[in-house]
Amino acid sequence: MKDYVDTGKVYLELYDYPLMAIHPGALVAAQAANCAAEQGAYREMRQHLFDGAQNKEWRDGSIDDMTLFGNYASDIGLDRSLFDSCVTTNRHLSQIKSDIAFAEKNGVRSTPTFIIRDRLYAGAQPYAVFKQVLDTMLDPP
Repeated sequence: MKDYVDTGKVYLELYDYPLMAIHPGALVAAQAANCAAEQGAYREMRQHLFDGAQNKEWRDGSIDDMTLFGNYASDIGLDRSLFDSCVTTNRHLSQIKSDIAFAEKNGVRSTPTFIIRDRLYAGAQPYAVFKQVLDTMLDPP
């Protein structure tokens, strides 16, 4: 991020690809992240959601999970009523479904997956992989 995105050398687009087969509540979690993004706190919410999944705090997208996600929103200083309204009205659901379709059309099967110039890089990659790919793309031999 620091060497390429923050400097404006490359542009990063994030797409939702909730793994609902593994995490049944992932679709609601994706909505929570997008609703937090409306208030400028996507990264903070995403971290809470990942930590909560790892700690098995949420599971299936139930009303209890939605309440927990609202508590995360409060913890990071979001306007809770705006956040709750966004999540309960499924404001971002159609975009998330569109992102899922895009990912599947392009061969994405796991997260994270990176698409750089139509090539997939599945799984977390070391910095050296991105550096080599991006440097070659930015300054071809």
